[in-house]
Amino acid sequence: MSPQQQMNVLVLYPERKPEERIVFEERPVPVPEKGEVLVRVHAASIDGRDKRLFETPELNWRTKRRRSERGVITGYEFSGTVVSSSAHFSEGDAVFGYTPVDEGGVTHAEFIAVSELVIGHKPSMLTHVQAATVPVGCMTAMRALQELAGLEEGQRILLSGATGGVGMYAVQVARMLGAEITAQGRSWQRHELLRLGVNTFIEYTQEEILHSESVFDVIFDVAGIWNLESMCPHLTSKGIYITTHPERDRLGIVSSYFTAKKSKLLSVPHGETAMLAKIAGLFSNDRLEPVVGSVSLFDNALDEFMQRNKKIAGRRVLTIG
Repeated sequence: MSPQQQMNVLVLYPERKPEERIVFEERPVPVPEKGEVLVRVHAASIDGRDKRLFETPELNWRTKRRRSERGVITGYEFSGTVVSSSAHFSEGDAVFGYTPVDEGGVTHAEFIAVSELVIGHKPSMLTHVQAATVPVGCMTAMRALQELAGLEEGQRILLSGATGGVGMYAVQVARMLGAEITAQGRSWQRHELLRLGVNTFIEYTQEEILHSESVFDVIFDVAGIWNLESMCPHLTSKGIYITTHPERDRLGIVSSYFTAKKSKLLSVPHGETAMLAKIAGLFSNDRLEPVVGSVSLFDNALDEFMQRNKKIAGRRVLTIG
């Protein structure tokens, strides 16, 4: 493919009015560098970071880092087809993957050049739309519950934000590990969470968890609504608190070095090909199932960013090419 060819990309201009922030522009098709592959994107999800960037750009530090006169290309997860062969991937391979959070999103485009270290072969039983919901959400859940928390069979876990792109996979990973799951969500999400394996459901609008005597071995605050201090009474003597928003609990992370109750720092490191392969195997063996909240054409991205349909459980996905 000639590097002079153009492609359509979704560009976010954070400083504009909401209805004018999303623009489609033509940009040059990227040229992969050594260790990268060129991928034609078929589907890409809208990540929570994308939505926060759209809704509250003045509060998002990544906006300042990534802001330019040319706007910000959004998107972190994708599924597509390899266009240029490399050492480990051949032209025509169906792949899924992500772009590292600290490098910013680029997947809301017809083509992307990405490192071989952040893609894997797409599970054959998943469509591109389904696969686009998996990489960041599933990897975050597995890293939090398996690697950081060491969640074991019979342990009790509390989840906030259980019907988001990370939360829906966190429920499934916790179920797979044999934990007893208490999850917080909205009333209309109850049935789906119970179906996925939640044992006890708590309505999001209720604060009974903060006033109860329930204790948990692990609290995974996917929604980022608590902190270690507020949840300490609900942790066992060696309980672990993990949040997807560590910047909101810096004190908890530091103070946990001096107490048996811990706040673990969660991140998804670069180079997770092995983890993606493991995840693909779990889907192949029916241990996990994809969760798609909504599907829209690329041209209708503004509607999804403005969340005109609010009753969504799981990732919103854009079909691109």
